[in-house]
Amino acid sequence: MYDHDHMDAALLAALPDDQDLRLARGDALFRAGDPPLGLVLVRRGAHELRRVSAEGRLIVLHRAGPGDSFAEASLFEPRHHCDAVATAPSFVTVHAAAALRRAAAADPSIGWRLAAHLAARLVAERARAERLAQPRAADRLLDALHALPEDDEGLRLLGRSWKTLAAELGLTHEATYRALARLERAGLVRRDGRGGVRLAGPPA
Repeated sequence: MYDHDHMDAALLAALPDDQDLRLARGDALFRAGDPPLGLVLVRRGAHELRRVSAEGRLIVLHRAGPGDSFAEASLFEPRHHCDAVATAPSFVTVHAAAALRRAAAADPSIGWRLAAHLAARLVAERARAERLAQPRAADRLLDALHALPEDDEGLRLLGRSWKTLAAELGLTHEATYRALARLERAGLVRRDGRGGVRLAGPPA
């Protein structure tokens, strides 16, 4: 199954020269108002895209972990519209916006591959928005588990900690564990010793 957040290998191989950066926890890769950096791929660690509301409230727009990309909009915008902050020691690869635009102009297939990646990201973000709109924690969690890639044996690997998944769902980790226990009692989810889960059927 294709992971909507991860960039496929063919597109990665076609991208122009890049720059590798290491960031400590709390370091900002860019701030709102900065010139566009380019497309960012997280190799290790984690990043949050953040914005402060007019009332001074911190809003997390997106969380990116290993294999995820972000800041694709900087390919088309004159400035970044949010902050990108490392939430763990991180190693990222940056593909400069100007270089990507030149590469797409020289080879239209790169532009189409980027467009396909952006379309997949849009689908994933819409699914996340629908998930977060569900009022019950168990429904959010079950929907998120069904969205995980499934291997040939029917195992779905989490790929991050339960605490990280809880944050992605807008839940405390306590609420997530309670929801998980509820789903297990209902026979809808069975945890596997390899760090994954098996699901009984389609999401409710």
